[in-house]
Amino acid sequence: MKLCFNEQDLIDSVCVFTAWRYEKRPEQVQAELFYEEGKGFSATASVDNGLYKYPISEQDLIDGVAIYLRDYHNFDPQRLLIELFFEEGKGFSAEIEVR
Repeated sequence: MKLCFNEQDLIDSVCVFTAWRYEKRPEQVQAELFYEEGKGFSATASVDNGLYKYPISEQDLIDGVAIYLRDYHNFDPQRLLIELFFEEGKGFSAEIEVR
């Protein structure tokens, strides 16, 4: 089975991941996604109205998708193959293969 995440799904995943890591609620987190040629994917998560900012690596983004799917949809993270994409004009997305 394959799942597709759009940009909002990825932002939600960053919020869930940041909340999990820093013991906050997902609704307390704002996230911004980045892609840089040669460096890959990253994000910045802001908590408490921007008082705290946390860098999110590409691996953290992937882990965030897995945690989101585990916590909200009962998927086994060990069975997920997650690939991130960025396309100019279309934005961010991810394909998740469930093995």
